[in-house]
Amino acid sequence: MARISADRLTLGYQRQIILRELSLSLPEGKMSVLVGSNGCGKSTLLKAMARLLAPWQGRVLLDGKDIDRQPTRHVARTLSLLPQHPVAPEGISVRGLVRLGRHPHQSWLSQWSERDEAVVEHALALTDLTDMAERRVETLSGGQRQRAWIAMAVAQDTPLMLLDEPTSFLDMAHQMEVLDLLKRLNVESGRTIIMVLHDLNLACRYADHIVAVRNGSLHAQGTPHEVITREQVKAVFQLECRVIEDPFFQVPLCIPFGREAPE
Repeated sequence: MARISADRLTLGYQRQIILRELSLSLPEGKMSVLVGSNGCGKSTLLKAMARLLAPWQGRVLLDGKDIDRQPTRHVARTLSLLPQHPVAPEGISVRGLVRLGRHPHQSWLSQWSERDEAVVEHALALTDLTDMAERRVETLSGGQRQRAWIAMAVAQDTPLMLLDEPTSFLDMAHQMEVLDLLKRLNVESGRTIIMVLHDLNLACRYADHIVAVRNGSLHAQGTPHEVITREQVKAVFQLECRVIEDPFFQVPLCIPFGREAPE
């Protein structure tokens, strides 16, 4: 079953087509990862799924209905988006940032409640930020700051989370920290998580479902073993590699080669 899907979707900016007639269904309750070379359309697709980019043709379907025809508040209560380069308001504390996630649940009939406060505290605890709640966001390390943004998305309390390169500019330890957190959210609460990653080996380790985009089209999708093969990697990235079985996690392990690829 798919909560979100694309039906013959064509997307672009100004006069340039980025994705052409792409149809795609992403499994509910699973972690899906979009992979592909720079400029292939991964982030563009994520923006369309979040209703930040209007399709030139086709539709994004949320629970089987055109997302552009659904009320904004309903969409905001169903999916959350962590963009690639989020910017926090100047001087805001971690708690203040996380509280912003409750905005879709507020109205003149429904003001801040005990439940809102409980959800915020739970999001802080889940992301190990309770002790940092009063610190300003700009004082945090890269990994801590990314956890704060994830906590805000958690506080939005949506069953569907979209994340654009959540590990960008993080060192290896912080990458693992963020991805472990997202996997825990997926497994323990059943959230559907869709994200863009560049590291194929991290994608194989954490994803249930991988989507490979090439030249603005859907090239392949399926399990890591189905998508990350020597032939597929060469087709998508124009890169020679060897793919072996990871001895610890039993998923594909991609070993890339440069110009001096062995025979």
